Amino acid sequence: MPNFQVFSPADGQLVSLEQVPDPVFSEKMLGDGIAVSPKEGFVVAPFDGKVVSIHQSLHAVAIEREGLQVLVHIGVESVNLQGKGFKALVEVGQEVKKGQKLIEFDLDFITKNCPSNLIIMIVTIPDGSAVVPAALGPATAGQSVAFSVPGVEAEAADAPPQATQEWLYSRSVTIENPNGLHARPAGKLASLAKEYSFPIEILKNDVQADAKSLVAVMGLSIERGAQIRLRAPQSAPQAQEVLEKLIQAIESGLGENISAEEATAEISATDTTRALTACEGLAAAPAFLFADDCFDFAETAENPAQENALIQSAFSAVQSQIQAEISQAPTQATREILQAHEQLLQDPFLLEQTAQQIQSGKSAPAAFNEAVRSSIDVLKKTKNRFLMERIADFKDLRKRVLQYLCGQKQQTAFPNPCILVAQDLLPSDVSSFTAAVKGVILAEGSPTAHVSILLRNMGLPSVVCAGEKALQITDGTEILLNATQADFVLNPSAQEKENFARMLAQAEQIILQNKEQAHLAAHTTDGVQIAVEGNVGHEHEAAAAQANGADGLGLVRTEFLFLHTKTPPSQEQQQAVYQNIANALPGKPITLRTLDIGGDKPVEYMPLPPEENPIVGLRGVRNYKNFRDLFISQIRAMLSVKPAEQVRIMLPMIAFVEEFSEYKQLIEQEKQALGITAPVQIGAMIEVPSAALLAESLAKYADFFSIGTNDLTQYTLAIDRGHKTLCAQADPLHPAVLHLIAQTCRGAAAYHRPVSVCGAVAADPQAVPLLIGLGVTKLAVGSASVAPIKALVRRLDQKQCAQAAQQALQCATAAQVRHLVKETFSVN
Repeated sequence: MPNFQVFSPADGQLVSLEQVPDPVFSEKMLGDGIAVSPKEGFVVAPFDGKVVSIHQSLHAVAIEREGLQVLVHIGVESVNLQGKGFKALVEVGQEVKKGQKLIEFDLDFITKNCPSNLIIMIVTIPDGSAVVPAALGPATAGQSVAFSVPGVEAEAADAPPQATQEWLYSRSVTIENPNGLHARPAGKLASLAKEYSFPIEILKNDVQADAKSLVAVMGLSIERGAQIRLRAPQSAPQAQEVLEKLIQAIESGLGENISAEEATAEISATDTTRALTACEGLAAAPAFLFADDCFDFAETAENPAQENALIQSAFSAVQSQIQAEISQAPTQATREILQAHEQLLQDPFLLEQTAQQIQSGKSAPAAFNEAVRSSIDVLKKTKNRFLMERIADFKDLRKRVLQYLCGQKQQTAFPNPCILVAQDLLPSDVSSFTAAVKGVILAEGSPTAHVSILLRNMGLPSVVCAGEKALQITDGTEILLNATQADFVLNPSAQEKENFARMLAQAEQIILQNKEQAHLAAHTTDGVQIAVEGNVGHEHEAAAAQANGADGLGLVRTEFLFLHTKTPPSQEQQQAVYQNIANALPGKPITLRTLDIGGDKPVEYMPLPPEENPIVGLRGVRNYKNFRDLFISQIRAMLSVKPAEQVRIMLPMIAFVEEFSEYKQLIEQEKQALGITAPVQIGAMIEVPSAALLAESLAKYADFFSIGTNDLTQYTLAIDRGHKTLCAQADPLHPAVLHLIAQTCRGAAAYHRPVSVCGAVAADPQAVPLLIGLGVTKLAVGSASVAPIKALVRRLDQKQCAQAAQQALQCATAAQVRHLVKETFSVN
């Protein structure tokens, strides 16, 4: 059945799966296919076949015909509606004709209560089928071809009977997923089962189904609380271990948060949602849903030479556009992001893939679109968080090139005022913002991503990683965004709006007062001085820290000199930059961290082997032996800064006492070789739990400690701080992290060593009292946070902070710790 045609299941617009705001569909985890933006509230059979599955929530139906199985899924997260707004018109096992109505639904209700009303149609059998999509655009239900499936063959009718199978059974497990095994968890289970060559079946009440089939698993209608088992042939290798591994995956939720309450409530009343802060601040405005561009282009072209000329013209135009933006970029961070995009235009893999696609008959936009998709697939397979964040750069470049080729230019009319809501953003999206945008809420994203950096540069109150609740927000919903507190309120009451307006006015007054006192020292009410220093990543930020009243620089991340270059900077180039930084803060200490490059931050001239877990691989000091000349060059540049005593040198990723001792001795040798007699402090960055636990032993050698709470938290809690779903749980005020900070301070006190905190928590008002109470004497924060953190320190009593810190160490959760701080110190 070559090139079997599958027709549109609905009236509307055909769009690519990439437009679906759910990675399960957009990244084709469940299979390839297409989506439809519906005009009417019904779906029809996409071909003649048999209904093999209707989900209990009535939002999904599967049709089968001669070895081809297609799932039609209505809306995103529509399983949460528990069937409300849906009506099934057919039954499982019923034969249907192309165009026959299968399900009716309330389109307005789905649009209001789901992140997206898109109808998704994917091929689930044959597994891994790559469809041939029709041209995107208007479609009529049952009449317009949506895509073709090449090479589908009918199952043999006279297949020989199978021998009786001897099965090995797993233990029983209770399904805890709030909505049972719907498309997402069922697809995850099927994906895991497909990793094994032997059959694996799932059983519910002794009814079995193929665990490798998404539709078969969904067809069992496995609800929350149901008991299931798995089975595999007794003859299969390591069958028992495989079954137990799959059962454990089911128990953990198959990618869903099974500890969450049922997600069935409609967002119609006041609702508060937590997220992660990208940029602090307050904003109140109606929601504005920001949509990605949808490009309309032909898939094929007859003249490859002409298409090659078009793509080269597009590359040249986009490069000129980016270069112009670089020349006008307001900050170094913005320039570097744009430079990264420019480099991608010369990426050999991207160019080769584009040329191959054009040669195979693709049009220029289709070829580039496919080349970008292939490049993104390569990055995804690395499972490297740093490289995964580059996916946004590829998508941004895709947008620029397709805008040129398709003659489209985004002209978004932002309502004034508005709080922009999106699944995620591209850097170019941020550059299009006007003054009408008062705040940003992203369902995904990371505080360390390029977009977050740009939002901070703009000073735009923003939260990321807000989760599915953010995608359920409808246009015009009133929002009170407290990005400082990392939460937002939907549909606030009159009293909440009045209180928030008062907060805004007070915040503006406090900002003015804090600026006036920013250059004064910060003492607690009982006379303990806390140094508030800058935490900077670029040369120009040093001057901003000085202007904002920083007592020095608690962290200078020197990586900016080494990234995005084909060769490392020379000793002279480095020295000039470090000297400029020192000159920006005359008489104040600057802490230069040695190069923290590794598996998660690769550079061309430091070839490193591929790593499955780069976050715990070759990072920081672990690379210095293999790149000794580079390390020595940097140390000499740092030691050459005048006056030398202004400089503090800090070593990152210290995990062992002996490695710090070794590198400190090496630095002392270079200091002697340069004839420097002035004291230069050499400290250790505490970001690995072993360093915190051995702080007293390490303090014999280190002149100071600086706690990097970002990494210390992710290593302590085993949560990658860039993880899409878990990062919100990586709270640095978790008692386990506080115990390690306390241990570090006790160890440092034994040798009278100062302790600084240079992670993001240093600027968290709820964390500052506890850090002071645990013995931290220096805080390294972003330039904009210097004045408010100094003001906070002046309101605190060190003895009260110490008492609260001891209470916090007895708490069981981060939420309990934050409640304690809020009640004790009245800080949010």
